[in-house]
Amino acid sequence: MIRLTAIKPRAQAIRFGRFADAAKQGMKDAADEALRDFQKTTATWQHQPDFAVKPYGNGYQIGTDDEIFGYVDKGTRAHKIIARRAKRLRFGSSFRPKTRPGSLSSGSGGSSGQVFRSSVNHPGTKARSFSKLIGAKWRAQLATYMQRRIKEAA
Repeated sequence: MIRLTAIKPRAQAIRFGRFADAAKQGMKDAADEALRDFQKTTATWQHQPDFAVKPYGNGYQIGTDDEIFGYVDKGTRAHKIIARRAKRLRFGSSFRPKTRPGSLSSGSGGSSGQVFRSSVNHPGTKARSFSKLIGAKWRAQLATYMQRRIKEAA
C-alpha cells in the first residue's frame, strides 16, 4: 500500500501585503530625506518657507506654497519696481545671493552700501531650480530606500 502525507513547511506563510507596506515606508523615508534637502536650500534665509510631505497617489509629494521660494526656485523676469508707500526705494549697491543655480546649498550672502531711487529696473532672478535638482536626486535614490525596507520585511 502506498501512503501519501502532506509535507507542511514549518515557516510561516508569506504575507505579500507587508512588502507593499514596506515599499511605501521606503518611499516615505526618501520623501523625508528630500524634505531635508528642501530645508537645506533655505537654511540661511531670514524668511523660512514651510515645506510639507503629503501622500500623493501611490507616493508622496514634497512642496510649499511659499511665494518667495517660488520666485527663487522658478526665477523671475526682468521687471520695473516703483516706490509706492515711500518716496524712494532703498537697496544695497552690491549684492551677493545666498544661493546659486545648480546647487542645493545655501551660504552667506547679502548686500553692502545703500542706493536710493524712486524706481529701478530689476534684471530678474535666475531660476535656482531646487525642485528639479532635488527631484532628480531622489528619483535616482528611491529604489535603494524601498529595497532596504522590503529586505527588512522579508
